Amino acid sequence: MQQNNITYKTIIEEQGFFICTPVGTSMNPMLYERKDTVKLVKAEDIKKYDVILYQRKNGSFVLHRVVGKNKKGYILCGDNQFIKEYGITDDMIIGKMEGFYKGERYITADDKKYKKYYKKRVRTITLRYCYSKIRKLFKK
Repeated sequence: MQQNNITYKTIIEEQGFFICTPVGTSMNPMLYERKDTVKLVKAEDIKKYDVILYQRKNGSFVLHRVVGKNKKGYILCGDNQFIKEYGITDDMIIGKMEGFYKGERYITADDKKYKKYYKKRVRTITLRYCYSKIRKLFKK
């Protein structure tokens, strides 16, 4: 979590935001690896559908969507995944996505088309799981 002795969380607190380019495919099709950029702000009032950057206990940084919450913490899942991650606590969270850039276009987290997109992605997590199982059967 260190970058030149300054944490990402510190950058957000001092500058009000942090812009980064995601690496990995877990947030496809919304965010494409090394192509799109994300604007992160202080992680306040986290709720279902928010996209957050957090650090796992193993030190890796992850950008995923909140799909629920229970007594142990937040439940997260990438838009391109179906396996949920449980037990994400506030102390692991670095920032919350305020919006993202697709090329030159900035899309806010409260954009109407974006809201339709993320609600559909969360509703179809189980379908993505079933689809992956069916694909595996046909590959055999």
